Amino acid sequence: MREPISLDQAEYKSALASSLYETILEKASAECSETLLNHISLACDLNQEIHRALIAELGMGEAK
Repeated sequence: MREPISLDQAEYKSALASSLYETILEKASAECSETLLNHISLACDLNQEIHRALIAELGMGEAK
């Protein structure tokens, strides 16, 4: 089992995931069902909420 990651690492990885979700949504919009797009969008929104919470917790300025 992996060791827990630090909050700094979690913030960095959630920022990377945001970019990944944007790319996936862009590519999937022409090829996937509306239901699948809605699920991907939900995952993206959840990741953004987590990312903003980490930024706030780490005192890294305004959440984007």
